[in-house]
Amino acid sequence: MSPPEAAPYETLARSIERELELIGGGSFDELAALHAERAALLESLPPIPPDCARPALQRAALISKRVEIEIMRRREALLLDAANVERVSRTARGYAPAVDNRPHVQVTA
Repeated sequence: MSPPEAAPYETLARSIERELELIGGGSFDELAALHAERAALLESLPPIPPDCARPALQRAALISKRVEIEIMRRREALLLDAANVERVSRTARGYAPAVDNRPHVQVTA
């Protein structure tokens, strides 16, 4: 059982775990509220954490790295989707009827 001084740091680690879940599940709308809660929690923490917070902070750092990796994975997927949309658009434009760009002038004699 961890001392009471470590509780806010455990909450911080759980918050980062929740962020990983939200990003992994694509629930981006909920991230703003989570970040606001975390900012308030970080404001309440002392500048130097107690020694008992070390395990929670180490866990938080590892999960934070996983969050970073998940964000990069999501970004890569979005870039691939965008490239695919562009490729499909070019293909579709290839099937469009030809446009006659010549001026339409009526000649009357």
